[in-house]
Amino acid sequence: MSPYRQPSTHAAATSRCTLPWCTTSHGGTIHPDDEVHRSTGVAFDARVRRPADRGPGRATTLEVGVLRRPDDDAPWVVIDDGRDAAVALSIDAARALRRLIHTDPSLRSALDATPDDPASSP
Repeated sequence: MSPYRQPSTHAAATSRCTLPWCTTSHGGTIHPDDEVHRSTGVAFDARVRRPADRGPGRATTLEVGVLRRPDDDAPWVVIDDGRDAAVALSIDAARALRRLIHTDPSLRSALDATPDDPASSP
């Protein structure tokens, strides 16, 4: 028997997490992943590439969510595609990014441009 599975005669006690964003059902098994706090991810289609790459990048579906492992001091905002595009931002870094997107004139100009706007392409 796997060390992570409880005997079938044992009724696993699952509990709702006290973190308001966590959707993990804790205690269903004794697997360490059951103690990882995860939010419901939100998916969106995106084109991604590494900063040093050139060209149009590749189309993928990214998911953004909140993650806190048992040994973390605080939650992280994670953006990934389940393959090779991923970044985990501390909550403070995610707040700074949100603030910059709303207040930095260059970022706002680029993000507010429409695809047909000459300001959005070289």
